[in-house]
Amino acid sequence: MMDQLFDLLRVYRGPGVFNQYRDRDPALGRPDAPAIRRSNLRRYLETFAGAAYVLVGEAAGYAGCRFSGIPFTGEVQLVGAEPLPWAASGGWEQSSVGEPWRERSAQIVWSALDGRRDCVLWNAFPWHPFKEGPLSNRRPRSGELYQAAEVLRCLLLLFPQAEVYAIGRVSQRALEALGVEAVYIRHPSHGGKRAFTAGVAALPRRA
Repeated sequence: MMDQLFDLLRVYRGPGVFNQYRDRDPALGRPDAPAIRRSNLRRYLETFAGAAYVLVGEAAGYAGCRFSGIPFTGEVQLVGAEPLPWAASGGWEQSSVGEPWRERSAQIVWSALDGRRDCVLWNAFPWHPFKEGPLSNRRPRSGELYQAAEVLRCLLLLFPQAEVYAIGRVSQRALEALGVEAVYIRHPSHGGKRAFTAGVAALPRRA
């Protein structure tokens, strides 16, 4: 199932979308950037294989998953001076050139998780939709979410024991389209930090 997931991640093409698992921007990424991002993601999913909760966001952001390959995670949290506890053992790589990228939402999310190992993060649209150039974000369109549905279904099959939560209304609708009734948690961006943190804190710790 893991290999099927990565096959699906690699084949997608769409206007106004950067597929970080297949494509490289020569001005921003290292020569083997897509392979680095796939490796980071695979290792992340293996690290959190026993997760009790799947938290599904909307789409990959330009300062986070677009470079790290991991949802809601900036490169600095993998390879920076103070990596996240689960990344501290090393072996993670930076796909970008220059300083590792930092994402505000990623900082909020991992601060709220506070060392928890029972939550795995994903996005309903796992690639990076952009609006005004590669370093911008936009919400995925309904047609794009439809195209990504098989990827989301495949990801959920990797965590059959987990409870599914939607971070934001976009992901909640995407999950409903798959027949998954997910409880809503406020997205951390645009002033949602406090509500998101409270939503995560309400989940009983299982690891």
